[in-house]
Amino acid sequence: MAEAVRERPAGVPEGGFWNPEVGGWEVSRRNAQGARDGECLFYRPDGGLQSRCTFVNGVQEGTFAILHPDGRLAREGTFAAGKIEGLVSAYAGEGTGAEPLRACCVPAAAVRLDQRYEGGAVMQEIFYDSSGQPILSDGSPIPPRPASVPRDADYDEAGPRWTRWRPDSHRAWSAAGVLETESEYDGLRHTTRTFDADGRLVESCQVSKEGTRDGAFLRRFVPGGPSPYADPAIREERGTFDRGQAVGSWTFVDGDGTERRRVARGLAFDPGSERTSPVFAPGAEATADDWRALATALRAEGRVREALCAVARAAVRDGDRAELSRALATDVVPLRPELAAERGDALVQSVDSTVPSILDGLVSGGDPAAAFRALAAVLPGAHPAAPDFVAASLLLAPERRLTHLTRALVRFQHGDEPGARADVELVAAEAPDAAAALTEHMEAAWRPFLFWPAREVLVPDPSLAELGAGLVRELGEVRAAIAVYASRIARVRAAIRALVGPAAAPAWLPPDPSPLLPAGPVPLRQARVTVDLGEGESVEAEIDEELATAGLGVPALLGEAQAEWGALGWLCWSVGLDRVALPETVAEPPLFAVAMKTIVTRCWRAQDRLTTGGLLARAKGIPGFSWEGRDVDALPRQLAQAAAEEYVRARSLFLWLASPDVASPFQVDLRGS
Repeated sequence: MAEAVRERPAGVPEGGFWNPEVGGWEVSRRNAQGARDGECLFYRPDGGLQSRCTFVNGVQEGTFAILHPDGRLAREGTFAAGKIEGLVSAYAGEGTGAEPLRACCVPAAAVRLDQRYEGGAVMQEIFYDSSGQPILSDGSPIPPRPASVPRDADYDEAGPRWTRWRPDSHRAWSAAGVLETESEYDGLRHTTRTFDADGRLVESCQVSKEGTRDGAFLRRFVPGGPSPYADPAIREERGTFDRGQAVGSWTFVDGDGTERRRVARGLAFDPGSERTSPVFAPGAEATADDWRALATALRAEGRVREALCAVARAAVRDGDRAELSRALATDVVPLRPELAAERGDALVQSVDSTVPSILDGLVSGGDPAAAFRALAAVLPGAHPAAPDFVAASLLLAPERRLTHLTRALVRFQHGDEPGARADVELVAAEAPDAAAALTEHMEAAWRPFLFWPAREVLVPDPSLAELGAGLVRELGEVRAAIAVYASRIARVRAAIRALVGPAAAPAWLPPDPSPLLPAGPVPLRQARVTVDLGEGESVEAEIDEELATAGLGVPALLGEAQAEWGALGWLCWSVGLDRVALPETVAEPPLFAVAMKTIVTRCWRAQDRLTTGGLLARAKGIPGFSWEGRDVDALPRQLAQAAAEEYVRARSLFLWLASPDVASPFQVDLRGS
């Protein structure tokens, strides 16, 4: 509905019109295009003058003034190209409708607010009392501004200090006017500097947009205070960072500027380069001289971090602690022992440690035994270099029992059961909980491969009696599925063999599936197939029978094998067998429906253990079950995940056996749910 015509108040000059966008009257000149051009006056609904300003072709330009209802000045300032620029002063008013100094947080004694704008943004705010004195939030006077502090700097009560903020720079001074910090931004990186109480530069550092040190770096140590380095005469260090890593040439000088050390920290180590670097490659056949030659070549390329790793692998071959210590002494300026230990512990304990961060900690003075231990731990799966790095850690610090915990984990990944158990025994007294947890994990991984159905007590369920036959698969389909399971197990078995050696025959090695593969392993397919549902209906299904084993350690490989073997056992049982074998006929067992219900229920129960800790299941009255002799709700999360995965795969098998609209037990939507 159109707004009613308003009668122009007497205070509004002739030619004024009601502007609903501003909620008041407007008197302005317009150019040929209809844009404001020249002086513009705005009036309140009652006809009182509210503000005056100037436009140039529709853009506010020049001085402006806003008035209180009583006609006194409320605010004045200047626009430049449509943005407030320079000083804007606001004045307190009285009576109803007076313009506030600011929307909130105004000191009770304030009668004026000065705001300094640059590019339309507020850079500074100062309140004044009735005597013209700048005041704080509680009304007390702002301390006198030292001569060294610019007039456009603000007093920060929380400091207390003076600050000057701009989009490309920030500076802070002490209350006495001594520069404390400054930062500048050039569009690529911030340069930050800190100063001591006398205004002397303490640290200068460049930081990238991502927040990592990147560029020139300087740090001086407080006179009379301790140096972080083992050489107490070192009072200053200079160097360069690249993506958070110390690189290039670093110099260390004393208080008189005399150089004490100069070391080459080389190039940064790119994330993921451990996948291609020769120093992380398998080295079972490499001699100590091979590793020394590689170290020399890497150093010539400026790859200092990798050269140290190569020396470590050479020293392990010869058991030569002195060789590794000499290399470290050449490339690393040692920190004070307690600081080196602190940084080394941080590398070992941090969940965020990476190969680049550990190598940077190594060249920057972190405890080398801890650094090599952390390096062995962070490498994934059964990494071929991990045994050498944990051995280097023990070579440097053989007295550290907890390093044996890391070596136990590394040996576990490589399938060295005697070695892993021996290491666990060494740390059991010092870290009993960690030793017990690792032992539990090892026992779960190194369990025998049994015929799963033989372990289950299946009780007839009257509620399932009317379901009738549940098995819908023909003999050919069953034998084809067995071939896929057997081929996957064969692949896992071969991967484990590659880790433990062809002569080893541990009791937990997956069974040889070759009797199930008279024509040899079958190709493992990845495909989309169409499932005919009858009556002209069909669905698309994605099948993934592939199994990647590269990079996996023995625990992960055994987890895959146990899950596949369990499903294979249920498949053979479901067609009438009492062992894993190739069937000649298909005969559904009497308790097929009971077994399927048991597997489906346990699958849901195991997943609920992971998602709600079993709370939802207990609320619904769904009981738990025992997995490898332990209640599912008492399993550590890692083992609970293993149990859930085994039941997911067994459930996928039963859904395929009993459902004509399921294309394969390796259907992605079944195994991924």
